[in-house]
Amino acid sequence: MCADLDFLVAAYVDYLSMTVQEAGLVSEAQASIWGAAELVGARFSVLVSSSGVSWIRVVEDAFVPAAVPFKQQGWMALEVVVADVDQLATELVGSPFELYRPPADLDVSDDIRAMQVIGPAGEVLYLTQVKAPVPPFEIPMAQCRVDRLFIPVMVCSDRDTATAFYTAFSGVKDYKFDTKITSVNAAYGWELELKHPVATVQLAANTMIEIDQIEAAEARPNILGHLPAGIAMISYEVDSIADLELSCFTAPVRMDVAPYNGRLVVCGRGAGGELVELIERC
Repeated sequence: MCADLDFLVAAYVDYLSMTVQEAGLVSEAQASIWGAAELVGARFSVLVSSSGVSWIRVVEDAFVPAAVPFKQQGWMALEVVVADVDQLATELVGSPFELYRPPADLDVSDDIRAMQVIGPAGEVLYLTQVKAPVPPFEIPMAQCRVDRLFIPVMVCSDRDTATAFYTAFSGVKDYKFDTKITSVNAAYGWELELKHPVATVQLAANTMIEIDQIEAAEARPNILGHLPAGIAMISYEVDSIADLELSCFTAPVRMDVAPYNGRLVVCGRGAGGELVELIERC
């Protein structure tokens, strides 16, 4: 969600090598699915990377302020695989993306090197270079300069409860561990080595969900009829919507616009209060 769609889209096109796949206005049916009646007629754009993957949808809403990075519950960050994180860091100097933490090897593996930036709508991006396989995790290596989202990161007050919701997805497996989250620690002024309860849920196609338990995080403000600021929701393709328990705003509906392309879609909240959209594959 952003207050100025043109500015945000230009930032992703000019600096992250994205292109606009589709643009239009939010329909009444779409707004109803999201439980966001006030967004009827709002402008949106779907962006695609040069690898052909559409992984971000931008919706304009002048009434929603920028998100507060790292300190609110719900979807905190989008982790995007890139070819050369150190080179990208130099290319983003003077861009609309604020460099929050410079490139560094991750605590879990020296073969994962990442930096954190804050985008124009307060959204956090983890721009991550994967140098080699990192078992037991199944994660991709970049096919282009800035490739695709592979891990949405959420913040919650109870890791185990939030994780349980996603383990109901078919064919997934979860891992739980404690690790330092330097970007979060810096945001709160904590010791950078402080560790937090974390879980990952391995999904298909070398993608995962990361769940960070940060008890100090506050609930994200919601404005009736609108979507939350920043990273409002994450959409997942599933084999069958009927197989998953989700408290939804509406019954499943077929939508013609991208990224649905005639498929069934439904939206509701996960166990951590985060917005989740499910798109049926067939």
